[in-house]
Amino acid sequence: MIDGRWVRKIIVGIVIGNLIILATFFLFPRMQFLLAHRDLTPSQLMETAGSRDMPNQLARTYVVVNRIAELTPVSATIFMPLGDRMQGSFRSVAIQVLYPRKLFFGEDENFERELTASEKFDTAYFIYSPKWQPEFCKRSSRMELTDFGFGMCRLNL
Repeated sequence: MIDGRWVRKIIVGIVIGNLIILATFFLFPRMQFLLAHRDLTPSQLMETAGSRDMPNQLARTYVVVNRIAELTPVSATIFMPLGDRMQGSFRSVAIQVLYPRKLFFGEDENFERELTASEKFDTAYFIYSPKWQPEFCKRSSRMELTDFGFGMCRLNL
């Protein structure tokens, strides 16, 4: 007859092995990250590279939208550049951070219509990227948002 103690020892060994793996690859990197960045605000945390096991792929996007949030009132209308439809990242981050501002994205079908009718908005801003309409804003009214080419200008001045 087979003794049940060896089965119990194997199961306990597997559980302990799994706990060691989980702690090594997930718990310790996140604890290191949290301890190293404990003094940062939530918006500053979004701009970091993230922990080793879960890098922040949207750090540059958070830099741009956090800067827009600092410079615009919550009642503003903002015309954003084209996003990457496959990833959806710019759109989702912009909506998350800039809410309740009204946002129009370059790929929206009503973007051009709303942009030409922007005088109906009290405060409207146009955001340009290095590859998307940087010439739209006049040189004198441009405000650089980042050191990697994003900027904005106020419409209807």
